[in-house]
Amino acid sequence: MQTDIHQYYESRHPGQVVVLGADLFNGAPSGAGSFKQGTGATYPMLLDAALNTGGNIQTLYGGRDHLVVISRQGIVRYQANDRWPFGNGYHLDEIRGCVDSLFAPVVGVGEEPSPAGVALSVGPNPSRAGVAITLANPFGREAAARVTVHDLAGRRVATLLDGPAAPGPTTLRWDGRDAQGRAVASGVYHARAEIGGIRLSRRVVLAR
Repeated sequence: MQTDIHQYYESRHPGQVVVLGADLFNGAPSGAGSFKQGTGATYPMLLDAALNTGGNIQTLYGGRDHLVVISRQGIVRYQANDRWPFGNGYHLDEIRGCVDSLFAPVVGVGEEPSPAGVALSVGPNPSRAGVAITLANPFGREAAARVTVHDLAGRRVATLLDGPAAPGPTTLRWDGRDAQGRAVASGVYHARAEIGGIRLSRRVVLAR
């Protein structure tokens, strides 16, 4: 958490991401100090986080060893307990993907001009449930095409088209699930298309 989240975002978005460690055992300050010394953590630690005074974090967000991403507006955008069993909640790609989505622009997401009349569009963007991805084939004939969705690490999440695309627009729907049918985490993804030797990419923001 110290290096992967706290230092990572401090170097890229200084002061924009706040990491807090919450003591759900309501221990003494010396215990939190020992934890910080032993782990090298420099982010703040919240004492008495499981007391009702001021809001019991365990009641509000779930049990210990739990990871939660909360937006500036106080909206919970990600809870590891919703997706993973106890003790297996630290999935860095999901956490960063969710946090990165909070920095993504809402208007004009990745809509740069496309060459040779080929076009790739995504909407609605951002989306909570899924997006329509439209590939325009300007060649007046069928053309071999491939449309895929990738995470920020470049891993393919889903393949939407791998075969001939008819002339004109072909609209595909990505429902926010991976190739195994599992709902992916909130975050930033990339829709990629290749047709006629031309490659295009559009950013997709999934904000559940």
